[in-house]
Amino acid sequence: MFRTYLLLLFCIAASVSAQNYTTYVYKTVGDLKIELDVFVPAVAPPQSGYPVFFAIHGGAWIFGDKEAAFTGDELNETLRRGWVMVSINYRLAPGVLLADQMEDFQDAYDWVRSQLVTIIPINPDLITLFGQSAGGGYVLTAAYKLIPRPTAVISFYPAYTNWTAFPPKAKSNILIVNQAKKLRTPVIATYPFPNLLDKRADLLIEAYKLGQLGWLMTTMDAKLPASQIMALLKDYSATENVDSRFPPTYLAHGLKDRLVTYVQSQQLADELNKHGVPNVLDLVPGADHIFDYNSTLYWDKHVLPAFNWAQQYMGGSAIESVQLADE
Repeated sequence: MFRTYLLLLFCIAASVSAQNYTTYVYKTVGDLKIELDVFVPAVAPPQSGYPVFFAIHGGAWIFGDKEAAFTGDELNETLRRGWVMVSINYRLAPGVLLADQMEDFQDAYDWVRSQLVTIIPINPDLITLFGQSAGGGYVLTAAYKLIPRPTAVISFYPAYTNWTAFPPKAKSNILIVNQAKKLRTPVIATYPFPNLLDKRADLLIEAYKLGQLGWLMTTMDAKLPASQIMALLKDYSATENVDSRFPPTYLAHGLKDRLVTYVQSQQLADELNKHGVPNVLDLVPGADHIFDYNSTLYWDKHVLPAFNWAQQYMGGSAIESVQLADE
């Protein structure tokens, strides 16, 4: 099942319709140049500057790239609304840890706010994060870790909202330790990469089966006790870090998702409600993982509403967003 989804996403990423965009290097780590793509709408910016739709791609934490962070329809909708789309690459696990990836997100976010603003007229105070699957989990963690916090967050079928639901076993498995060390070199995705994908997928599946996924994502120290790993997992779990400052959040999750249970999104929504954070939880009947790639079935009722909701945080209003959708 997991490998089938990897191959499906691989094909989808290669099929997103081409748009005019510019690629920038937002940071360099050693010899590794890490890039982001910027798509600019074909409309004049408002006086305050274009709002920014900041996309972090998914790919089970181990693969994917900036071209696979959205569907063609989602990109077109972003640009139609007069928002700039920014889609970023970042270093992939297990070459780096969650902490390193969060550092990449902050660096890309800082670059957009300090550098992109000098290139095109954007509004650095209107940034909505967007992510699917692992990217959906990343944007929820970034929601409270980025400084300053983003304007709003859209997360589709996030993996995960709560890493502590996958507690590590008491002792790190030597097989996982040795496999992870062989793949420790930091990389970003380039297509095609079937051999690399196989090795990383095998490691991820094995780590999950052996209860070592948390260890794989948070530390390469085989001697670190489970209690300390749990503390790290809590730090990256959105459900464990909600307070009244959490950005407004839109969650959409299929009720038939076979990869990531919708219960995690439901639990996060409960926490957001407890703290008075504006949020929407859309539990999509009959939908599996990556449901938004099926526009025929899900666009009108379960994808477009997320953009309508975000409009109010991107310089518009609820009435304007409905009118826009009905044009």
